[in-house]
Amino acid sequence: MAIIVDADDTRREFSKRSLFASLALTVVFDIGLAILAFSVAQALGASDTVAYLIASVGPLTGMFANWFRTHKLGGVSIIILVTILISAAVSLIGSQDARILLLKDSALTGGFGLVTLISALPIFPKPLMFFFGLKFGTDGMRGGIQEWYDLWDKYPVFRKGQYLINTVWGVSFLLEALIKAFSSLVLPYSVAFTVNQIFPFLVLAAVIFWTIQYGNKQRQQGEERAAQAQQQEARLRAPKPTTLDEPGPTVGSGRSM
Repeated sequence: MAIIVDADDTRREFSKRSLFASLALTVVFDIGLAILAFSVAQALGASDTVAYLIASVGPLTGMFANWFRTHKLGGVSIIILVTILISAAVSLIGSQDARILLLKDSALTGGFGLVTLISALPIFPKPLMFFFGLKFGTDGMRGGIQEWYDLWDKYPVFRKGQYLINTVWGVSFLLEALIKAFSSLVLPYSVAFTVNQIFPFLVLAAVIFWTIQYGNKQRQQGEERAAQAQQQEARLRAPKPTTLDEPGPTVGSGRSM
């Protein structure tokens, strides 16, 4: 999601091949290796908590691979790592009751929403959704990632937008968790199960749609500011029209009376 925030914001050409390579690394390491490590750990008799912790080798490897390519932290790797660690914590709830399992899912969603909101506190350099945008708003190459960081460093309007996106996503996850928990405790199990399966996709679709609309609006405003700045610069550089000095009235010598 490219956002033009200033007249001087010149963007490099977006490389689809590099984006594909970046997504491939995510699939192989962050997702594939994590699932493989989790499955192997469980097959060897590890508890769910230990298996989740072992699965973190996937996103950790993805982070190192991304650092080797770009010298920057990988956005999705951080998010997946946070999700795995929250899952490890939630797995400590030992009951296997069907409703408790639904509540575990709600706790996972709520925990991620809470972590997202906490990441916006001043003690952290950047909100969590900045790294999500880093993954899908750039082609994953060093130049594109550096541009994303430069937008954060140079333009307050970009930082404000990232904090707003982070807040919307965090609050949405918390609301989703509360609604799923309420349905798990109050509604019949079959209805609660259906809500838990469908509602997350509705929330995710809604926040993605809003984020795209917001990004397009920010880009349009940035383009308008850039056009206005270019017009202002053109007016300043335009040669000023020259005015000919009109001759003043001549004073003839009068006759002496």
